[in-house]
Amino acid sequence: MKPLISLVQYAGSPGSLREAVELCSGLEKLERNTRVLIKPNLITWDDQFKIAPFGVFTTTRLVEDMVIMLKDHGCREISIGEGSVQIQKGIGTMAAFTGLGYISLVKKYGVKLVDFNAGKSVDFKIPGGPIFYIAREAMESDFLINFPVLKTHAQTKVSLGLKNLKGCLKTSSKKICHHASPGLEYCFTFIADCIKPALTIVDGIYALERGPLHFGNAFRKGVIVASRDALENHIKALKWDWGWAKDNTGPSIFEKFGVTGVTLPKYDETLCSGCTPLANMVNILVLSAFTGQPLPKIEILNGKKMQARSGYDSTVLIGDCIIKANKENVHIRKAIRVAGCPPDTKEVIDALKEAELHIDELAYWGYLKQQGEKYDNQEGYSWDFYR
Repeated sequence: MKPLISLVQYAGSPGSLREAVELCSGLEKLERNTRVLIKPNLITWDDQFKIAPFGVFTTTRLVEDMVIMLKDHGCREISIGEGSVQIQKGIGTMAAFTGLGYISLVKKYGVKLVDFNAGKSVDFKIPGGPIFYIAREAMESDFLINFPVLKTHAQTKVSLGLKNLKGCLKTSSKKICHHASPGLEYCFTFIADCIKPALTIVDGIYALERGPLHFGNAFRKGVIVASRDALENHIKALKWDWGWAKDNTGPSIFEKFGVTGVTLPKYDETLCSGCTPLANMVNILVLSAFTGQPLPKIEILNGKKMQARSGYDSTVLIGDCIIKANKENVHIRKAIRVAGCPPDTKEVIDALKEAELHIDELAYWGYLKQQGEKYDNQEGYSWDFYR
């Protein structure tokens, strides 16, 4: 009897993926004329500062290996679908497809690229929760291959087969997952009931800690995990969360350097993917304003449920959701509202300046550049996997 879950050391393409899939009988129920949809993890894209792809995106190399296998199996109708988050306006799924070399797969194999954010949807009612709107292509596929990355996640501890399916949701439903109720992890338990992958493959060529983006650290792990069960697991000790001050005034690095005055309560599960990079940006910019003296008394909030506290000269509210949550808050002395879903980065920067923080914008741009280049020329980290 073949194992339900296969774990294979990656030795080369396409042989290693073929071995992993065959060991778990992954294509056993796939008929030749079946419509196949591959769902990789292409969370977002940045056309200004490159994102180091290691452990962040499903490797294009393995996706191509999967297409080769499907072609060999006799499949003619193959699609690759994703619903990437637009951190920059107009820079979404198709930009990620282009940047990661998927256009060449269209030319070489005749596959179809699908932007889940652009097409029609099917609704699904979560028991005791809201209605989700799911990309029709994901629902109507005959054989869905779920292709996540082996990475931890600062809000949900781990990002594997279940969380990758969130990319099939329409943007409005993605945001609902981050509402205070019923909560992010509760919503995930039902997504796989609606979107039923026939095969789940975890791309572990690189493993990422403190994801989902490249601000955490990636490790060359070199494994592929495959199963017809979306709840498969592979164990490796990877950090999933960022350290925070015990009094919840900011990240632990603030404590290390003695930053006082500004308070940044820790992000919670209601902070959605669109605003997550902004939270990180604020941390870097606040640190850039620190010269050894106490900073102005400011509280900076995000997400959907944080409540402003008294004792601050200004309260910076980043995003429409947190503005709405604090609409009637009597503790706010001066509200600096940064509207948007998500807000524009320039408006966040302007808000911090309005709060009398003498920030250095170049500190963040330099940080992004460094994060995009930190694996360059390191042994074992090859961009060829994403081309």
